[in-house]
Amino acid sequence: MFNKIWVLIALTASTLSFSNAQVSNDFNFPLDKFDFGIVTEGDVATHTFEFFNAGKDTILLKAENVRASCGCTTPSFSTEPILPGQKGSITAAFNSQGRPGVFQKTITVYYKDQVAKMLNIKGIVEPKGPEAATPTEAELKKAPKLVLEKTTVNFGKVERGHNSLYSVKLSNPGKDTLFIQKAQAACSCANYKLVKEKSAEEVKFVLPGKSVTLQITYTPGTDGYNRDILTFYSNDIAHPRTSVVLESEVVESLQQKSIIQEGSNNAPFSNK
Repeated sequence: MFNKIWVLIALTASTLSFSNAQVSNDFNFPLDKFDFGIVTEGDVATHTFEFFNAGKDTILLKAENVRASCGCTTPSFSTEPILPGQKGSITAAFNSQGRPGVFQKTITVYYKDQVAKMLNIKGIVEPKGPEAATPTEAELKKAPKLVLEKTTVNFGKVERGHNSLYSVKLSNPGKDTLFIQKAQAACSCANYKLVKEKSAEEVKFVLPGKSVTLQITYTPGTDGYNRDILTFYSNDIAHPRTSVVLESEVVESLQQKSIIQEGSNNAPFSNK
């Protein structure tokens, strides 16, 4: 019995210690997540995260301060001293060779024996197949075309755990019927459907010279700024992949908290 109690106390202390170790405010990263979208197998996908020294001491990063979650991701970073208020950077390079499918990797920044920040990268590695033949001019003239009204959609503030819906005009100015074969994202946060304009009737194709409404449902996964990429595959032979960037800011609640608490006799502006 006493052994169980001591184990519970030890686990609790360990959890509290880990939580307290993630409170370093020396690093201010405006963005800490990046979605590469589709990466062709064999390519090295790189992204640079910038940060500001928000502390009072000079930051000098070393190899032990920046660690990747796997050997497939190589971090590099600013090696010169970063004075308070100055800017530094950390670059993540992901080697996609032999790693088809969805990937999600992290780079952890340690500083002053604390976890200062966890940076996240993700994407989808598409296996490299045989090179497709270049379409002829005659084939292009007869082909369908996928044209979106916009390729970046900002959902604004989204309440945590809630879905958001956005409608975008999708047109086919080509000469053949357009089909969307599939859509992919590196998260389970987005899906879509095509509906007739000014109607709720769902459709599976777009006739030449016609337009439909592309409805995107988005459920961003983490608090703060989110950026995810939804890629559509179609029979547009000139551009078989079309990507849409989805952005949002996830907040706890969209309802403003009132300073007046109902039922309180100490509420401001009380007549009592």
